[in-house]
Amino acid sequence: MDWTLFGLVPMIFGSAPVADTPRGLIEEIYKPLVAGEHEDIEKHFSPHLQSLVVANLQANAVDGKGTRIDPAAPDFGAFNPFINGETGTLENLAVSEPVIQDGTAVAMVSFTNASKPTVLTISMVQDEGAWKIDDVASVGAGEKWLYSWLLQYDPFGQQ
Repeated sequence: MDWTLFGLVPMIFGSAPVADTPRGLIEEIYKPLVAGEHEDIEKHFSPHLQSLVVANLQANAVDGKGTRIDPAAPDFGAFNPFINGETGTLENLAVSEPVIQDGTAVAMVSFTNASKPTVLTISMVQDEGAWKIDDVASVGAGEKWLYSWLLQYDPFGQQ
């Protein structure tokens, strides 16, 4: 598999949105994360993934007093699937060349966050000419998860 260090990949369009290619979408997502900045990641989600986030937030809303329904439940609103956690400093970021087929694409991303190695598979779809994230899966050592499944099927009994 062709792995390229993210830092060596030139951003052709500078700070302009580059989500017209799967590679551009991944670069747009990870550029601020590598710099330690945080942004609204949901703007990169496909309509399908956005609907799952909204449904999860509605199902885990607060009660009339402003208390979360289950305060011990993980907060998926704070979870960033692109860093496999809520916060972190990414090191050794590498991105595979996306495989594109019929309006879908898949790429592997690896990095270290807080000394923890992570490998993710990022699935993308073309939506109105732009590429969007359709799902993220943790496939490396440690915990395995599929973001859409976490949002939809409530593995922690939050709903």
